Amino acid sequence: MLQVLFGKFGGMVTNAAKKRCWEELAGEVGAVSRVKRSGEEVRKKWMYMKSDAKGCEVMRRKDLKATGGGQRVGEGSVSDNKERILGLIGRVCTEGISGGCDTADVQLLPEMSSGLI
Repeated sequence: MLQVLFGKFGGMVTNAAKKRCWEELAGEVGAVSRVKRSGEEVRKKWMYMKSDAKGCEVMRRKDLKATGGGQRVGEGSVSDNKERILGLIGRVCTEGISGGCDTADVQLLPEMSSGLI
């Protein structure tokens, strides 16, 4: 199911297949929750939870690197649920690729910025 939900389109991964999986997952979630949601609502909830977990982790990491006076912004830890989400989506989403560089830090060659290439 995860390969369909989060896989790239093509072959067996179609929009209809993704919708079916989200609806099936909504049924499973509804069986253990007091809140009944559609497949689309479960998908949106997952996107929100994932975004929130990433944001908290980024703020935690930023806070750990802070220097100087002033009060710390975060508590220094991320909740257990957010840790689980980060484990599912992978740390690359918040830490970046080891040995990689940020494209915002790369300077363009003069001919690239002038539109000649």
